[in-house]
Amino acid sequence: MAKTLIIVEDDSDKYTFEAIIRHINLQDNLSVIPTPVIEWNPIADENNPLRPNALIKGLKSLLNDISYEKYDKIGIIRDLDTNTKENRLLLVNNALREAYPDVAQELTDVNRLIPFNFLQNSTGNSLVVHFACHFVHLNNKGEIEDILKAIKTQPSPLADCVDEHLPICLKISEDELREKDLVKLWFNHYQRYDNLPKEHRKSPYTTARYIMEYRTHLFNFDKDILELNELKQFLRMMNT
Repeated sequence: MAKTLIIVEDDSDKYTFEAIIRHINLQDNLSVIPTPVIEWNPIADENNPLRPNALIKGLKSLLNDISYEKYDKIGIIRDLDTNTKENRLLLVNNALREAYPDVAQELTDVNRLIPFNFLQNSTGNSLVVHFACHFVHLNNKGEIEDILKAIKTQPSPLADCVDEHLPICLKISEDELREKDLVKLWFNHYQRYDNLPKEHRKSPYTTARYIMEYRTHLFNFDKDILELNELKQFLRMMNT
């Protein structure tokens, strides 16, 4: 039976989305893979909507599985970061167009399944795979860590203190961190220093995989947050 494949940005995201998928009991039908890591090229940055090389490579690698009907739906999840929805749609559609030049189709909006027609290797017949995309954000910007921060369940005094004062310190030193860097630092301090004894503040207890398999009590995946609900709705749609 064909399954749904979800393509996320990296390994950390993979474990996070797998935890959410398990939480809503869709693990039997949804599988998650990270986008391949490629050598960074400043001229063809992955965030460049005109040439998202890593996503192109990941989509191309699925052609054989698609032709043998391994997947009937493929979802692409990306962080919105500081981009617009339109910019992210352009990135995804350019990747799809480059990876599958013989398939004249594109995604018209987020959270919407669009049929793509492929040729089956064994018979040469046409087969349909539905594609869709979702952009993770909180208040129209950011990434999955922003949602995790919003649904944390445990006290976070150190993480919150650093989060409040570090931007001021960076202004003094004339250094700069992006908002996505700051939220990742908050996440690290929260799970490591606020919620682990000193003897456990190292691998394996602090790896993304361990956190999302054995420390999910740090997050309330049932919290009523619009952006989290939209993400879960997207995952359920991919399971229909």
